[in-house]
Formats: sequence, structure tokens, C-alpha cells
Amino acid sequence: MDDRAIDTNPGRVTPYLRLDEVLADHADALQTILGSNLVGVYPVGSLAIGDFDLTSDVDFVVVTVRESSVQEVDRAQSAHTELLRRDTRWVKHLEYSFFALPQLHRPSSPYVDGGRRNPPDGRLLWYVGNGSPTIERSDHDNTLVTRWTLRYASRPVLGPEPAAFAPEVTARELRDEIRNSLLGWEQLVLSEPEQFDNRFHQVFLVLNNCRALQDLHEGRITSKLDGVRWAERHVDASWHALIDYCWRERQDTGIHISQPADPDAYRQTLAFMSYGARVAESYRPPNG
Repeated sequence: MDDRAIDTNPGRVTPYLRLDEVLADHADALQTILGSNLVGVYPVGSLAIGDFDLTSDVDFVVVTVRESSVQEVDRAQSAHTELLRRDTRWVKHLEYSFFALPQLHRPSSPYVDGGRRNPPDGRLLWYVGNGSPTIERSDHDNTLVTRWTLRYASRPVLGPEPAAFAPEVTARELRDEIRNSLLGWEQLVLSEPEQFDNRFHQVFLVLNNCRALQDLHEGRITSKLDGVRWAERHVDASWHALIDYCWRERQDTGIHISQPADPDAYRQTLAFMSYGARVAESYRPPNG
């Protein structure tokens, strides 16, 4: 779809009225399917933080009272399949998880103890990956970052305000997860560099690193642009050209994983991942 043809009228929950309508329609369909098991539908990620743009995933969580049954998941799959038939860009990048309240209230992180991967056993949620046609099992959203964003930044598409049910996440808990994730991402990317050697991931890794470093220091979740501005004030000046390059690249809505990364930019990106990990290793939070 031509981006110039997008209706830019803002919605109540998102920057685009048509996206609001897609989310509201899907929330209504899930309400019919899940009935009293549905707590609500809530934007997370950039939709909640406020830096959503036309290259962003459409991230949200479906909060339920209990784990969804096989029958409920099958019916939700049918509703998802029907939603993907719409001729609109807003259904192309949906990414969401079904989060039951008992699991929501059990803190869990993808990385622990200096970047060691936390096994997914017991952490898996029903999940739709970015643009995927299929509901599957994943621990993608089972993080303190998601819980923090839900409680402190999200507005309901359907359901009560998140503070009524979402767990509190302290700044210290959030910092611990971010520190471990910076170390874990370094280990992952450096062990499989070819997996991320494309234009989209090259830019994502740098901008996400900037944001994570800011969030580590401030104990809250911030936007990509906030992260860029923070990094240009706080990280070594030798990285500023790479950060500026990545922010300009991010503005191209045609950026995609199928496009090769600039070789020099990717080499610098791998080095920047290690730089961020060393900052995380040496960081000490306020008051200990």
C-alpha cells in the first residue's frame, strides 16, 4: 500500500484511526470467543510508549483470566485468519501474545545471570509473530519490559485500565532485566552474526541498544527517538555517526530484512553491541 494514501487521522489509542478500528474489531471478535475469560486487549511496545511509526510492529497483548483452552485458541486462530484477509497495511505487522493473569503475575525474563538464556519451559505463551498467519507458542512477550509497559504506559483497546490488574515492576527489577538482556543480545548476535546481517536488523540493533542503555540508567522504558537523543549526549562520540546513520535509515519505510546491510555499518554495529554490553557490565544502579 502507498504510504501517501494512509489516513493520518489519529485514533483514541493509536496514531492512526484505521489502526484503532482494526484493533477494536479484533478485540470484539476475541470478546465473542473468550467471553468471561477475556480481561482486555492492550497495546504494548511502540504503540504504548509513543514512538510508533510506519516501520513498527503492531504490538499488543490479550490478557485473559486463565490459560486459553485449545478450543479457544482454535477459534482465535480463525478470527486471526479472517483479520488477515483485510486489504489494509495494518494487518500486515500484527504481533501479540495471550497473557493469562496467573502467568502475568509470575515475573519472568528472557535472560538471567549476566546474559544466560532463561529456558522457555514454563514461560511459553500463545503468540502471533510479526505478520505470521499462525498462533504458536513463544516466550517472546514474557518479559518485565512487557509487564512494565502494560502497567505504566498502555491504554485499553478493550477492558479495564491496566493498573487494576497488572503487576508492579520496580526500577531495580527493570534494570536487572535490561542489563542481562544487553549481555544476552551481545552473546546471541556475535555467535550468529549472519542471522542479523541485513538492513533492518542492523538498524534495529543499534537503535535498540541506544534505548536499552537509556532505560538501564533511568529505570523506565523509553522510545527509540529518546534513546537516540540520550545516546548522543552520553555514549562515546565515536559512535555518533553510526547512530545518526541508523536513525536516517529508520525513516525509510521500505527497509526490510531481505535487503543486505551496509558491510561497514554492520561491522560497527557488532562492535557497538559489545560496547553496550561492557557499559551494562560496569553499570551500578543508584543506591547500590
